[in-house]
Amino acid sequence: MRHLILLFLAFILVSCGGAYVVHDYDEKQDFLEYKTYAFYPEMVSGLSDLDQKRLLMVTENEMKAKGFIKSEAPDIYINFKTSSSEKASTNTIGVGVGSGGGGINIGLGGAIPVGGSQTILELTIDFIDVKKDALVWQAITERRFHPNASPNTRTNFFQQIIKKSMNKYPPKK
Repeated sequence: MRHLILLFLAFILVSCGGAYVVHDYDEKQDFLEYKTYAFYPEMVSGLSDLDQKRLLMVTENEMKAKGFIKSEAPDIYINFKTSSSEKASTNTIGVGVGSGGGGINIGLGGAIPVGGSQTILELTIDFIDVKKDALVWQAITERRFHPNASPNTRTNFFQQIIKKSMNKYPPKK
């Protein structure tokens, strides 16, 4: 019983507000050969200029932590694309009315949505081999985004999303 409770609590913690990430990569590529990077020169991220600067700064820090060096003649380009969508709130309050007796039962039920819609940001990170001009690694991350958040909160958002996206780089074969 104790294990069941711990499993349930772990499920709740994992499912609350975390980023959903999908990774894909070229299985034939040796990722250890990449040592330098630069951002894709013609990047159209879909973010505001300020958010794009935050994203690039956070990515530079993560790449440095992984041992990469920013270079004018890089091994890989990093490109970002984003899209956002509105998702209706899944929080509801249930309302029910019932009556019964004498063999006759009547029921009516419904749910009233609570809270407004949520903005979901999808961030795609592409690693492009410069010499081959080929996509070699990709992470697609979805997470709830607060468009009215403070600058510090936005920076923290990008730190979390980049860390989670890049936790499986380089891929293990």
